Amino acid sequence: MAKNPTRFAERTTEEAMQGTMQGTIYGMNWMREIAEQNLDQTRMLFQNLLTITRKTVDDIEHQSSEFRQRSLLVAEEMLSNSFDFMHKLVRARDPQELAQLHTEFASRQAQTIVDQGKELMHKANEMTKATTGVAAEASRGQFEAA
Repeated sequence: MAKNPTRFAERTTEEAMQGTMQGTIYGMNWMREIAEQNLDQTRMLFQNLLTITRKTVDDIEHQSSEFRQRSLLVAEEMLSNSFDFMHKLVRARDPQELAQLHTEFASRQAQTIVDQGKELMHKANEMTKATTGVAAEASRGQFEAA
C-alpha cells in the first residue's frame, strides 16, 4: 500500500495537469502554425490578385488609348470625306451628278465605318485575349506557389 494515499492523489493530479498543460501548449503551437500558414497563403493570394488587377488595368488603359486614337482617326476621315463631298457638291452641274456624288459619299462613309469597326473589334479581341492570358498566368503561379 502507498504510504500516503493523499500525497499519491496529489502527485497523480499534478502529473495529469502537467500532461494536460503540455498537450494544450502543443495544441496551441500547432494551431498557431496553421494560422500563420493560412495568413501567409492569404497574403500571397491578395498579392497575386493585386498583380492581376494592375496588369489588367494597364492593359485596359493601353487599349482605351488605342480605341481613342482609332476613334479620332475615324472622325478625321469622315470629316475629310464630308468636306470632299461638299466641294464636289458645290461644283455639281446636274441632278444625276448630285445623285452620283451622294451615292459615292455614302459608300465612302459606310466603308470607313466598316473598316474602322473591324479594326476596333480586332483590337478588342486582342485585349480580351491579353487580359485573359494575364489572369491565367497569375492563377497558375498562385496555385504552383501554394
